[in-house]
Amino acid sequence: MAEDVKDWRHRLSESERNLLTQIFRFFTQSDIEVNNCYMKHYAQIFKPTEVQMMLAAFSNMETVHIAAYSHLLDTIGMPEEEYSAFLHYKEMKDKYDYMKRFNTDSPRDVALTLAVFGAFTEGLQLFASFAMLLNFPRFNKMKGMGQIISWSVRDESLHCDSVIKLFRTWVSENPALWTADFRKELTDICHTIVTHEEAFVDLAFALGPVEGLTADDVKRYIRYIADRRLMQLGLDPVFHVDDNPLPWLDIMLNAVEHTNFFENRSTEYSKAATRGAWEEAF
Repeated sequence: MAEDVKDWRHRLSESERNLLTQIFRFFTQSDIEVNNCYMKHYAQIFKPTEVQMMLAAFSNMETVHIAAYSHLLDTIGMPEEEYSAFLHYKEMKDKYDYMKRFNTDSPRDVALTLAVFGAFTEGLQLFASFAMLLNFPRFNKMKGMGQIISWSVRDESLHCDSVIKLFRTWVSENPALWTADFRKELTDICHTIVTHEEAFVDLAFALGPVEGLTADDVKRYIRYIADRRLMQLGLDPVFHVDDNPLPWLDIMLNAVEHTNFFENRSTEYSKAATRGAWEEAF
C-alpha cells in the first residue's frame, strides 16, 4: 500500500481525492449491512445445510472485505470519524435508511429482501462503486486499492448470482408471491435505488470529472447494470441501456487474470483436479 499512500498525497487531483473520500465513507458500511443480512436474516430462514454453508462462506468473505477496506482507509490516513460521516450526507443517509426498511417477517418480505440485497445492493450499488474505483488503476493510480477491489468484485459477483438464484428458488416454492403487484414493487424498488445511487454519484463528482470518467458515464452504467439485474430476477428491463457504457470495465472484470506472483496474489478462482485414482495418491 506504500505506493497508494504516495498516490493519495502527491498524484491525485482534488476531484479524485474527493471522489474516493465520498466512496470510502459509505463503502465499509455497505458491506456491514450486507453481512448483517446474511447472519441476522437469511441464516434464520434457510435451514438446508448447503444453503447454510453458502451463507456462512459469504458472511466470512464480507468480514474480509470490511477488514480490507478498513486497512485501506487506515493506511491512507483517513480519521476514525469518517466511518460514521456518511450519516451527515443526505445522499448516503438516504441509501442507508432505505436498506434498513427491509426484513424477513413474511415470505413476501423474504423475497423482497433477497432481491434488494442480492441484486440491487451487492449487484448494483457496489458495482457502481467498483466502476469508479477501478478507473484509478486503469491509469496506474491506487494499484493496491485496485487489488483489493479485484478480490471484492470476484466475491460480490458470486454473492449476487447465488442470492438471485436463491430468490428465484424461493419464489418458485412460493408461487403465490409472483403477482403483477409484486413484480411492480420490485421494479419500483429498483428505480428508487437507482435514484439514490445517481444522487450519490453527483456527490462523488461534486468537484468535477476525473481522468477517464464522468458522472454521466457512471449513471449510464448504473442503469445498464440495473437492467441486467432485473432480467436476472425474471423481470423486464426498464432503462433500456443495451450496451455497457464502460466497455473497459467489462475487459477488467472478465479478462483472464495474469498476475505476477512475485508482486501480487491472483484473485481468480481455480478448480482442483479430480482425475486419477486414490491408489496413485499414496
